[in-house]
Amino acid sequence: MRGAFITLVVAAALASLSVTPANAYCMFGCDPTEAHARQIFENLLKQRFDKPGKILEFKQTMSERLEMHATGEKGFEIFFNARVEFPEGANLECKPDDAGAVPEGCSSGKHYVTAPRSVDPKGKQYVAPGATVTFDEEYRFYEDPKGWKGPDGNVYSE
Repeated sequence: MRGAFITLVVAAALASLSVTPANAYCMFGCDPTEAHARQIFENLLKQRFDKPGKILEFKQTMSERLEMHATGEKGFEIFFNARVEFPEGANLECKPDDAGAVPEGCSSGKHYVTAPRSVDPKGKQYVAPGATVTFDEEYRFYEDPKGWKGPDGNVYSE
């Protein structure tokens, strides 16, 4: 009897693998990781700032699974803090004038983000040469047949 039960459990596990081939290797957790979030951060940092930054610190602070009730779409969020040094500065054309006004297309906001949402600063942000910028962000991933689609448009899997 015990042998039949074990056979049944193994057969059920194998059957579930064939039903969801994209998740076949993810039975025990294929959520996005801190490493995925850091890779996205590196990708978006290069897009958002025109000069290279040196990541001094990157630390995941929280994560959570999501399900959008209206659509049934599954998601995952990773919250993190990062500190980046810009030896040459960045977006120097956005430096405020003596009165504090920024050129058109630039933002005077001091809340730095790599994946802006509707509430975040619009436009490029000036970073003074040698400054260190702190980021306190979250990235939302959406379930994709091949893994998780990140805010940089790439799909990540284990």
